[in-house]
Amino acid sequence: MDRVIVWFSCGAASAIALQLALEKYPRENYEVVPVYCNTSFDEHPSNALFMKAVEEWLGVQVTIIASEKYKSVEDVFEARRYMAGIQGAPCTVEMKKIPRFKFERPDDIQIFGLTADEGSRIQTFNGNNPDLRLDWILMDNFVTKMDCYNRLQENNIELPVLYSLGFKNNNCIGCVKATSPAYWDNVRTQFPDIFQRRADQSRRFGVRLTRVKGERIFLDDLPFSDFSRYKQEDISCGPECGSQERLF
Repeated sequence: MDRVIVWFSCGAASAIALQLALEKYPRENYEVVPVYCNTSFDEHPSNALFMKAVEEWLGVQVTIIASEKYKSVEDVFEARRYMAGIQGAPCTVEMKKIPRFKFERPDDIQIFGLTADEGSRIQTFNGNNPDLRLDWILMDNFVTKMDCYNRLQENNIELPVLYSLGFKNNNCIGCVKATSPAYWDNVRTQFPDIFQRRADQSRRFGVRLTRVKGERIFLDDLPFSDFSRYKQEDISCGPECGSQERLF
């Protein structure tokens, strides 16, 4: 029996990817396994409620795997003395990729929550992982991010809180891949303790995480201003982020 791994992130897209996978792959012929790489320590508590709601809606139980070395993204930054750069962020590698590499099997069919409006990310991942059996089920069904939000609402599944607080993604709070001052200003407003921890840690490591008027600055230098004219990036904590090396 083929195993179909649906990588569940507590985001809207991965929930709809799981719904479509269960419809496409009959359980008498396939083992459909939703898997969550545990980053709950750094996520909003509503994510746990969202996961439970999706489990009840679709009649599944999500398998939870985790880093054997790190509890939080801050632990990763301290150990690696590195937060983010051109190769992505080490937290994705340590907290998601390494656990995934240990769990996956060569013959698995793998499904990630990348949508029809993320074609460049899908293309990048395909190019870097020709050995994987991938099913881009959202793209193939022309499902966009907005479609995912709408489908969940139609099924009375309440979205995780970050979406209602003006964040475009349901990543860890204070995602170091973000550079938009609008994003970091929102973190400062909604989660001041997390903002301060990111500011302190990035200052110690000499990492300028945000950019204002084209110039990289430290978070604790971010002015109190109206950043509504700045876009928030569509931050990915997906499979294409970080080094492509398998590391072992």
